[in-house]
Amino acid sequence: MPSQHTREGDEEKAPETEIGVPLDLPEFRVVEQMGPCDGILRVKVIAKTTTAQCPHCQQPSAYVHDCRERAKRDLHVREYQVRLIVLKRRYRCFPCGKTFTEPDEACGPRRRTTCRLRETIGRQAASQPVARVSQSFGVGPRFVGVCWQKAIAPQLAQKGLDLSGAAPLPTSRFLGIDEFAIQKGHRYATILCDLENRKVVEVSRGRQFFEVVRLLGRLDHPEVGEAVSLDMSASFAPAVRCALPHAQLVIDHFHVIQHVMKAFRKVVSSWAHKKEGTILLHHKQQVFLKAYEELTNDEKADLARISSRLPALETAWKLKEALRTWYATATVETAEAKLEDWIKQVREHGPEPMQQALSIFAHWKQEILAFFRFLPTRISNGYVEGKNNRTKALMRQAYGYRNFQHLRLRILSGG
Repeated sequence: MPSQHTREGDEEKAPETEIGVPLDLPEFRVVEQMGPCDGILRVKVIAKTTTAQCPHCQQPSAYVHDCRERAKRDLHVREYQVRLIVLKRRYRCFPCGKTFTEPDEACGPRRRTTCRLRETIGRQAASQPVARVSQSFGVGPRFVGVCWQKAIAPQLAQKGLDLSGAAPLPTSRFLGIDEFAIQKGHRYATILCDLENRKVVEVSRGRQFFEVVRLLGRLDHPEVGEAVSLDMSASFAPAVRCALPHAQLVIDHFHVIQHVMKAFRKVVSSWAHKKEGTILLHHKQQVFLKAYEELTNDEKADLARISSRLPALETAWKLKEALRTWYATATVETAEAKLEDWIKQVREHGPEPMQQALSIFAHWKQEILAFFRFLPTRISNGYVEGKNNRTKALMRQAYGYRNFQHLRLRILSGG
């Protein structure tokens, strides 16, 4: 039991022991070092101040009511865990008759770890999986998550975001929206990006119409949004039209080309299984699938040789390349006429899979042509897709996230 009503200095009679490694905690004076024992270095410390201000009447007091030991975790010293045995003094304030505990600036009120340990754990968790940081410091994963969230709070505040996910969101001229799977086939999330400043605005649960409308409804100035880049998802377009009626929908050109390429792959594969194409296309299918400017001289020679033997495949390849050329060279004045000409050629000369792919141009024609309205700015979801790929890498690195809030903050803070 601690002795009661002791005067200051009674608890400091133990001779001061010099520690081998400086603690670099200016608030404390080292009283004694114990160990190391069982991998733990115990250091008894006491605050250097000899008076404290009463929190009740704001008067200073130097009368020590009692002194008790409190164990606190600190940063490792080499391979040893460090336990600070803090001699916490309770003072008696004679003007108001109350007792109070001296403040602890190194750890904070009611904390069992030092501030610098929590800050270090937060920084480590920003670039490493939570489980690894937890094991390295010998603390629980929940504690690591709390430290990390506190560490990134200033960064999120600077971006105009908050930890709760309920505050209004900044609106930019050009936005990008996409989905990614948390658990494929079961759980999905929606990511909203600022394409103008290349940053993530928010990550929210779900991808259904009402969930996307709720996300876009948090934009602080929806009238500022001029264009939203998106894929051909069934829920995104209606939700954007509902929440941002003045914004122009722009179908990402990558998804359009990808849709046509999927049909073209079927054409190449079908020729590879035909008698006349089996030998010619053996290990050569990639020559037709690559962009022409990416082909080597040898691959161009293979392309010309095979095309002369399979003219129908050559026709399909030229149609595929013509779509890429259209995106690269068309202007807002010529885009629609050139697209109509390309569609006509596919209908007249294209193979069946590519003709079937024309359905998207009937349904999304104006949204596809909107790409050219904002030139020279290329409204694209490339940045959003890159963030989705980074998110997948994060989930693989950490073996998946059961805590969606943790995953959301990871993405918002830049991964």
